[in-house]
Amino acid sequence: MNAVSAAIALLLLLSVPAADAARLEQAYSVDVPVASQSTADRQGAERAGLLVLLERLSGRRVDDNPAALAAAAKADRYLQQFSYLQVASAPGSPPAWHLRLIFAPEAVNPLLDQAGLGLWPLDRPQMLVLIANEQGSLLPLPAPDGSVATGTIVRMGQARGLPLLVPDPATQDLTVAAAVQTLDATALLPQATALKADGLLLGSVSGSDEKGWRSQWVLHAGGQEQRFQQQAASFDAMVDAALRDSAAQLAAGYRNSAVADTGPAQLRLQVDGVRNYTAYTRLRQYLETLEAVDRVENTQINGTSVIVDLSVKGRESFRNLAALFRPLQWREEIAPPPGSDPSLRTVWRYEWSE
Repeated sequence: MNAVSAAIALLLLLSVPAADAARLEQAYSVDVPVASQSTADRQGAERAGLLVLLERLSGRRVDDNPAALAAAAKADRYLQQFSYLQVASAPGSPPAWHLRLIFAPEAVNPLLDQAGLGLWPLDRPQMLVLIANEQGSLLPLPAPDGSVATGTIVRMGQARGLPLLVPDPATQDLTVAAAVQTLDATALLPQATALKADGLLLGSVSGSDEKGWRSQWVLHAGGQEQRFQQQAASFDAMVDAALRDSAAQLAAGYRNSAVADTGPAQLRLQVDGVRNYTAYTRLRQYLETLEAVDRVENTQINGTSVIVDLSVKGRESFRNLAALFRPLQWREEIAPPPGSDPSLRTVWRYEWSE
């Protein structure tokens, strides 16, 4: 493993900027651990940070992408600013440092296109993550001091561009552990809904850090399931690999839908279940911040239903993003009656389930 790869691996286990629900905030900022404030260490951290950033923004692997690797060799060209942060270290150890890198979106976004990666919209599904071992215990197990390392998994998800919910295993009952062990996503969907998650990532794992780890996973999002396997020398490395695969699969779903788009479009939605003004306000805010939406236009309120016209970047891009999030549940497409006024639009009917 070269110095850049080692820095990336360590970076993914440490702190990164927080994500707010299903929207990545400070998406262009990366914290990289450094051994010193030397020029050589800073340049290595810049290379590692840019590669992690490109993967986070695109959801695609960049290990063998020539354009990404060439750009990493000149990472300072994409950098807006940097600063050093002293972090907690073990008693008696020398101070530990992170290099905080803030990259310039106006420089990085064209690089994504040049590298054939593309930007995965920063509106992303928040996944509920549950992991069980072969003994039927939920992981991670409590440490000797009683703490649970769920925060580490959340930070790894943030580094990969995946907002995560990781409940404390001590708060879950035996039926949850059994469902996770058998990768029964259907049984756990009500819990995901109750926690306002947009999907599920379940892992059934076996092994130890001494002997290595093997695992099977199911990713349930947008009404679809993907199954895959992972193995790694450590538990953290195995989980990170699963998160990396999950990000790639979710990003691929968006890219596949965007390919089918022919350009900007007008949509009319009928959203049922909007029971009060507060719900209407949340619906409007949700649509206005969704990255596939250019503009929210006319709205009409009819009882608990809202008719809303949207200008969107692409019909399929909107459909895919809406399918990944919990609040808007697809119901049906309503076409105008035969022989009706040609100006009448097809309506996409959804249910507001916040």
